[in-house]
Amino acid sequence: MHDYMKALYHRFETPSEQTTTLEKAANKTHRQLANRLKKPEKKMLLRLVDLEAALRDQACLNSFMSGYRLAQGIQQELLADLPPYNFEDEDERQACQRMWEG
Repeated sequence: MHDYMKALYHRFETPSEQTTTLEKAANKTHRQLANRLKKPEKKMLLRLVDLEAALRDQACLNSFMSGYRLAQGIQQELLADLPPYNFEDEDERQACQRMWEG
């Protein structure tokens, strides 16, 4: 299911112009920083960049999956034979039940 949701996410992903601009600025800054660092620090920077990208991708995928599950739940509730739960109806039912019980 995770792979299916990942494929759906990439199919419907529509990055904004602002996101693209920010990613370009971040990549430029990473390159400039990498050029000024020595080899051990460059390795750490690359690991940090990879972890950042993986974390961002996972957060986006989780957000997409949550939205999909919400939409699916709403669809199931709209297609259900029973009307959605109503607190007012439940209060009325309980009041009637107490009245009949005396």
